[in-house]
Amino acid sequence: MKHNSLFNIRSVPQESIEILSHFDEIVSDIRHLSGKQKLQLSGTIKKLSHELTDTRSSRRIGYMNSAEFISAYISYFMWWNLVRLVRLFANLPAEAFSSLDKGENPAVAIDVGSGPLTIPVALWLARPELRNRKITWYCMDLSQSALSTGEEIYLSVVAKTIALTKQNAEAWNIIRVKGPLGTSIKEKADFITSGNVFNEIIQHNDMPTDYLAKKYSAEIISYLKNQEGEFPSVLMIEPGDPHSARFISLFRDALIRKDYYPVSPCPHSLSCPMAGRTGGKTTSRSGTNSKWCNFAFSTEAAPKALLKLSEKAGLPKERAGLSFILSRKNFSSSEAESGKTFIRIASDFIRLPEIKRSAYYACSGLGLLLAVDEHHVQPENGELLEIKTPEDLSSRDKKSGGIIVKL
Repeated sequence: MKHNSLFNIRSVPQESIEILSHFDEIVSDIRHLSGKQKLQLSGTIKKLSHELTDTRSSRRIGYMNSAEFISAYISYFMWWNLVRLVRLFANLPAEAFSSLDKGENPAVAIDVGSGPLTIPVALWLARPELRNRKITWYCMDLSQSALSTGEEIYLSVVAKTIALTKQNAEAWNIIRVKGPLGTSIKEKADFITSGNVFNEIIQHNDMPTDYLAKKYSAEIISYLKNQEGEFPSVLMIEPGDPHSARFISLFRDALIRKDYYPVSPCPHSLSCPMAGRTGGKTTSRSGTNSKWCNFAFSTEAAPKALLKLSEKAGLPKERAGLSFILSRKNFSSSEAESGKTFIRIASDFIRLPEIKRSAYYACSGLGLLLAVDEHHVQPENGELLEIKTPEDLSSRDKKSGGIIVKL
């Protein structure tokens, strides 16, 4: 029985697909790029990509203060991040953003490391039900230039959305906060988020990853409301690489210890079976725990202009991926039917030539699974399924240690 995908393009509002398809025009209008700058853009994108990856250990943290890099970032990296996040946010369950949906009452959100406001822009595009809600966003970043540019982009997106939908909506209240995580905010929040922030923080820190997860989870929670009857949420999104995924898993554990339980993607609140550990066998039901949690989708439906720009910059992209955790205070996830188990598909298909079947790695409360596609279900990467709970948990995948189940 299929439940939902994380990246179904059909869940994205049509007006948002239209805006994303022409995001380069929004950038051009805001940045007033000359003909020469446009010609040099692909080269600057490639240079920034090099600094964000190969030479990132020596890159100055305030790189977003460079006008050249801001133009390259929003023209390419922000655009790709919006493609990822809009697809994700549009497919998260109804309760995912309930802490922001307070009816007539105002809500407060904090976006840590906001840069050019990528997450607020993506959320506006992905969730029409929030567009007429009163939300104040404290957008925090080291670069005032990035925040200023991001607010211009956000307001342009709002105007274009209203023009396309004729929807009676008002822009959310944006308050720019120059500073790092730890900067004082005058209000406690209902919702706090960060995107591609902690991978940069931890790469400049020599402390153990589990220590950093505990430290930063406490800092994040300190921003949230703590009165009785308040149920704030935390959303963290990072690149889909092993180091970032490991941090996400440890951050998830730290949140659970503080009574913040997973809303998505986890189908359970037990120990993470895809924690990205690199050691040997464990004695838990989770197998080796060497698999790391990330989700990806094909870029086939991405804006054609973005795909063309990627090719021109020498950075073609066939897959877009991420790791994330969304948790809410005292959240209680839905229970599977009796005798059944929820599982989250966490890989593309794996060929099993010996039995002429495809299989998928999956996360569940039982531990890491190798789900063999006996009935040609062909689930998507990130899809949530409900399967019959296997009676025999002893059959294991030799490579991963995962429990073998059938779809």
